[in-house]
Formats: sequence, structure tokens, C-alpha cells
Amino acid sequence: MKFLAVFILSISLLATSSFAVSLNAPLVLKMQEDRSMAADFAAEDAAEQDFNPLKPIVGVYSVGLMIIGAVIIGLGFEWLYDEDNRNAGAMIGGGAGVMFLGGIGVYWAF
Repeated sequence: MKFLAVFILSISLLATSSFAVSLNAPLVLKMQEDRSMAADFAAEDAAEQDFNPLKPIVGVYSVGLMIIGAVIIGLGFEWLYDEDNRNAGAMIGGGAGVMFLGGIGVYWAF
């Protein structure tokens, strides 16, 4: 359980620090100055250079994770209706977590 708490805390800290933006006056003024014709052309060039060669690899592995997560959830529901169902809830939760992780990877890759 400590591992899960540390993992969730570290993910939340990473997510909040990556979206933090300082709104000091020079940054706001610089963003207002960039609204010109040259900035529009630079944005179009940057969109074309946004290709990352890791995205297809991550996409394929993420689809595999989603399939594995669905299989684990299915096995968990099968174990849930057996007489010995002490680990069925953990299996369903773990499969849902793996499936969610695969979904995030698919969203990033495609």
C-alpha cells in the first residue's frame, strides 16, 4: 500500500509541476508581442516537426496493455463467481489500472 501511495503522490507532483506557468508581466507581454504574421508561420512549421519516432512504438504497446487489462478484468470476473474468490477484486482493479494505463498511452501516441 505504501508503494501505491508513493506512486500516486509522485504522479500528482509531476503533473502539477509540468503544467505550472508563471504569469509574470514580461511573460504576458512577450506572449502578446508574438501575435504577428511571423509567429503564425513559426507555429505551422513547429506543427510539421512534431513527429516523434517513439509514438508508434508506444501506441502498439499501449494497445497490448489495453488488451491484457481487459483479459485480466475478465479473469477477475470469472474468479468472482467461483467459490474461492478472495483475489477477484484485486484482479479486477489491477486489470482496470493496466487498461487505463494503456488508454493513456494510446491517447498520447495517436
